[in-house]
Amino acid sequence: MYRVCLTNDDGPLSDNLLRLADALKDKVELFVVVPDGQRSASGKALTLKRPIRLTEKHEKRGYSFVSHDGVPADSVILAQWFYKDLDLVVSGVNTGANVGYQSILTSGTVGAALEAALRGIPAIAISQEARPEEWFNSTGGKRCFEMVCQTSTKLIMDILEKGMPKGIDLLNLNFPHEPTEDTKIVVTKPTKIRMHNEVEERLDPNKMPYYWYLGLERPPMAGTDAHEVLVNNNISLTPLVLDWVNDVEIENLRDYISPRDA
Repeated sequence: MYRVCLTNDDGPLSDNLLRLADALKDKVELFVVVPDGQRSASGKALTLKRPIRLTEKHEKRGYSFVSHDGVPADSVILAQWFYKDLDLVVSGVNTGANVGYQSILTSGTVGAALEAALRGIPAIAISQEARPEEWFNSTGGKRCFEMVCQTSTKLIMDILEKGMPKGIDLLNLNFPHEPTEDTKIVVTKPTKIRMHNEVEERLDPNKMPYYWYLGLERPPMAGTDAHEVLVNNNISLTPLVLDWVNDVEIENLRDYISPRDA
């Protein structure tokens, strides 16, 4: 039976995680390894300056379960330590779409999938668009989740049975907030800029200043992951490749290097 690690950056109370785990547990040998709380926007950070401690480790709801006090990418390293020989790492389902390079390079959900891909394990990051009041909610969004589970499970089983498409290191799957019968899966590329961040200065009760980032959405370009999810209400499937620089681009860069530098 295929061995799959399921993780996230929302923690063990995420309803999205638990529902996907229930959908997978009878189809694969499932290991759930998650941070013990909300760890959004931690990217591919690792816990290197202190010990990592387990907060739970047991059989739960028909699968092996571990929670720890680290960050999402730590989950992949711990999963390899405890369970070994993993066939796939699935990260999600995150509350909030991870579309565009801004989110992809910041997201703890995608960060865990990146850690797996760097270690040679096929990986899928799964997210669903959320309203602002749902962001950073450790229990997940409140909506119908049936299509998300069905579509994700089918993709997971296809990857396990057929292998990852040639040349692709991981897949980034994003669902709209309210998928319908007309919603379809579209293969996309990431948009570059989805949000414009501004800084707002505020005062705390002691009249000391602090600073808050304001995320202002930009209209997404047609053909990108953000446009399909946020405008067309489609499901975006984006392939990600770790070897982004090709030989031609390397040769072009040599024009900027003096003979002494070379």
